[in-house]
Amino acid sequence: MKFSEINKLLKGIPFISESNAKALYNFIIENKLTSCLELGFAHGVASCYIAAALDELGQGYLVSVDLVEAENIFKPTIQELLEKCGLAKYVTVHREPTGYNWFLHNDIKKNTGADNICAPVYDLCIIDGPKNWTIDGSAFFCADKLLKKNGWIIFDDYNWTYAKAAKVREVTDGIAHRQLSEDELNLPHVKEIFHLLVLQHPAYSNFKIQQDGDWAWAQKIDMSTKKISYTYSTSTKDVIVKGMLSLIKKLRR
Repeated sequence: MKFSEINKLLKGIPFISESNAKALYNFIIENKLTSCLELGFAHGVASCYIAAALDELGQGYLVSVDLVEAENIFKPTIQELLEKCGLAKYVTVHREPTGYNWFLHNDIKKNTGADNICAPVYDLCIIDGPKNWTIDGSAFFCADKLLKKNGWIIFDDYNWTYAKAAKVREVTDGIAHRQLSEDELNLPHVKEIFHLLVLQHPAYSNFKIQQDGDWAWAQKIDMSTKKISYTYSTSTKDVIVKGMLSLIKKLRR
């Protein structure tokens, strides 16, 4: 399915931006990423864009995982959107009582042979869940076992903090904000995971940080070719602030 078609069908439904959706759709097609895992899907909008890219490729599958209780929160549901777009055949939906880490446990177990080695099965993994150091740090190491060499991992909400969320609610995904330390409240957990776990992992390279899209990307590689370097795209806000500071300096001269 062409991007223009799927974009028209999903217009106005959160939570993925059109620019991120297009980047993801094109990336899957260009790199022929036909086995995909999505951890956290809310309404399933990103799931539909992934499925549309697989449909355009004419092959592949997506496994999407989220909480059981989320089905009553996010309307329309992922199943309703997939049916609306005619893409249900590409996606297997799993709902877990406690979140996607237990799904990862079961998937690792299912793909572990008599030699006690887990066979990697996915070309792409997207982590878009509670944005928590403990939960998503664990999810990264579990997903790594299931990700093929040259496969990609994407983290959403690179800059999200509990402090921002605390302005509108007291609890996020079961975590009470008042129980968190100052660092836990104010530091972006996904950013900490990316820089302290992913960036330093010997099997990951080709890092990309999208400030505008709030995404961070990394590719699984042959460990002997490890090199730490990454591209960093500034946000529109950063460009505006930089321009304003430059203008202020000129006016003060």
